[in-house]
Amino acid sequence: MNEAARVAIIGGSGLYKLEGRAEELEIPTPYGPTSGAISLVDAGGATIAFLARHGRGHTVAPQAVNYRANLWALTRLGVSAVFASAACGGLVPELAPGTFVIPDQFIDRTWGRRDTYFDGEGPGAAAGVQHLPASDPYCPDLRRVLAAAMDRAQLPYRPTATMAVINGPRFSTRAESRWLAQAGAHVVGMTQYPEAVLAAELGMGYATLAFVTDSDAGEHADEAVTADAVWARLTEASKVFERVLTEAARRVPADYEPRRLLPESAVRSVMTATPATPRGAQR
Repeated sequence: MNEAARVAIIGGSGLYKLEGRAEELEIPTPYGPTSGAISLVDAGGATIAFLARHGRGHTVAPQAVNYRANLWALTRLGVSAVFASAACGGLVPELAPGTFVIPDQFIDRTWGRRDTYFDGEGPGAAAGVQHLPASDPYCPDLRRVLAAAMDRAQLPYRPTATMAVINGPRFSTRAESRWLAQAGAHVVGMTQYPEAVLAAELGMGYATLAFVTDSDAGEHADEAVTADAVWARLTEASKVFERVLTEAARRVPADYEPRRLLPESAVRSVMTATPATPRGAQR
């Protein structure tokens, strides 16, 4: 199988592999190990790169995901378009559990995450500090491709939503849920930041299909989210994720060009950095 892949899928909670003949790759990065091996999957003649964000056994917590390593490795493979899945909680009545949404905005409420390749230190130091334009953090073209895939699957979904991103792994308090909704968020999750902006920093397009598993903290005790409720609803959603994201990946236009929001020279300085030597390996 050709080791070049133009499109990648990052699987969130509940989506840990794609069906099809696959080649497993371990790609060292300057930022340490990825969440796991990257699979190159033959999906009906199209090669799709797949990476489980939380590891195959869901062993990596949202605040501990090595987002920089994951996106760097996908770029190194030749990926220019990324589709991702995500679980989220609903903060408004119209986004009830069981609803699919395609976010177009996010509100970052995380802390402590390494969220840029251009912080003036490390592998990107030569490029200096770069300021990413982030008014529209998701690629409009890929969002349209994803919406078309949902239409072809004849599945209902919301074409826009603002995702509040919290650190996790705990869920929100009721006060936090009300506060996030008042701030303009429609759903809340734990992984869209910095994944979306890191993809943009490296010149990759990025779009997400999110599934509302719960009503976050809710107003009443019987509505409050639990891990068991989330996993129960994700069981069926994972089948939709795989089918729709694979369809979207196969239908990215051959002439698709992602937005270039930072200077090519800056991106090149990051991508030509020397990968770290794996622990225990000989130099």
